[in-house]
Amino acid sequence: MGPDYGSRHEAGMKLQKQVTVPKIEIDLSRIQELSQERDDENWAFRSWLKQYAPDDIDRLVKTLSQKYFALIDCKECANCCRSLHVEFKKSELHAIATALGQSIEAFQKQSMSEGNVNPPCPMLNGKLCSIYENRPDVCRSFPHLEQPEFTSRLIGVIENVAICPIAFNAFEELKAKLAWPRP
Repeated sequence: MGPDYGSRHEAGMKLQKQVTVPKIEIDLSRIQELSQERDDENWAFRSWLKQYAPDDIDRLVKTLSQKYFALIDCKECANCCRSLHVEFKKSELHAIATALGQSIEAFQKQSMSEGNVNPPCPMLNGKLCSIYENRPDVCRSFPHLEQPEFTSRLIGVIENVAICPIAFNAFEELKAKLAWPRP
């Protein structure tokens, strides 16, 4: 699969070298295209990360996430709101239904299937969430890069890379920072 680094520490030590950071990509159609082109590569990187991720991977990914959140305004994108089927907590459903002037039952019938809110999110108004300050936790934490145990959530991360410019750019830079030996 790639060189044997012997340990996570040795893999992490490769971070000390100068890294060429990929160009920031914000065009959604280009991100979708690149994600499809790099699908096999992303799965290979996932496998490599499972074995060689440095011990501080959560800190590193959080740093990258914060960097790209500062550079990319997610309120200018809203691709997640337009494309994801999302499961909200019961208390969040109640707040959303109330904000829409509906009962939970009416909201579920009109906007949900199989326990998930159908895209586009009914709270989306243009590219802005009409309840942004009170948005559900799953929305607030998307694309979930800053949650603990990054290497145990890589399937979801790879799915989000094709949807979210922040996730895409952070994942691409992570490959560079870790000096991943591409197959």
